[in-house]
Amino acid sequence: MNPHPALFDQIRARVEREMLDLPDPDRIPLFYEPIYFINRLKGKKIRPLLTVLSGLAVGGTIERVLKPATAIELLHNFSLVHDDIMDNDDTRRGQPTVHVKWDLGTAILAGDGLLGLAYRKLLQSPGEFIERIAKLFTDAMLEICEGQALDKTYESAATISEDKYLEMIGKKTACLISLACEIGAIVGGGEEKDIQNLASFGYKIGMGFQIQDDLLDIFADEQTLGKRVGSDMAMNKKTIVSIRLKAIAPEFDFRNAGMKELREILHEEGIVTQIQLMAEKYFSEAETYLSRLNQNNYTGYLKDLAVYLLKRDK
Repeated sequence: MNPHPALFDQIRARVEREMLDLPDPDRIPLFYEPIYFINRLKGKKIRPLLTVLSGLAVGGTIERVLKPATAIELLHNFSLVHDDIMDNDDTRRGQPTVHVKWDLGTAILAGDGLLGLAYRKLLQSPGEFIERIAKLFTDAMLEICEGQALDKTYESAATISEDKYLEMIGKKTACLISLACEIGAIVGGGEEKDIQNLASFGYKIGMGFQIQDDLLDIFADEQTLGKRVGSDMAMNKKTIVSIRLKAIAPEFDFRNAGMKELREILHEEGIVTQIQLMAEKYFSEAETYLSRLNQNNYTGYLKDLAVYLLKRDK
């Protein structure tokens, strides 16, 4: 399912062109080739879609929000390159990760370069908003790093509370999706109440999105997902799945269990249904914030995108 494919594909295509508007890769191949590689990987481009649609929903134009939307996706790619290193993942979107295709040092350098390029795009936004959005962007970048640090810290913990898990995914995932909507609304010229409602809409979407991701790590088709299924469990990641399972079946050795056995116990104990309902609640709360805006075609597209994300399989 791809809602409004013509409009969404148009936005994705324009963002992709912006992402490849970079120095010649032959100039310094070791630096630029991995950056071109990660920027060419096909993805859903959810974050820049949310940025652009949020800007359009408050009366802005694609031209005004395109640069910050691209900056958001470059920041996302920066986080993915470094996350893949920390998690020792071999594939991303069905392709080898940068540190596997090149090496560890090159991947670190590429991630650093993506962050610099993200700021370069952000600073090409309409001038009257740059100071505000640059502060938000910087705060979010640090928060994402905090979330990743918590994620890594919790790997060595026997267990963590759901509150700590929710704090972690709020920083690691929801923060950036909230930023995408907030910056789109700011640069689109939205009123303050609309900006805050869209930021909250994005945050709730992000929370539901990550909770879904935790479930997809167990139940998705590996080819569809584009990366190894079960990697979170293998690394002792504290996901909503592992937290709920440990609470209900503390003796179950989920790290050494086969995927078939793991899936069976999650269904038998009702954990799958619990987590699906939890994600749905966040998406429903997101719609509440969206309903507070003056309704138009673009708020409708945002709602459709939220429904698409709720029903996704990768």
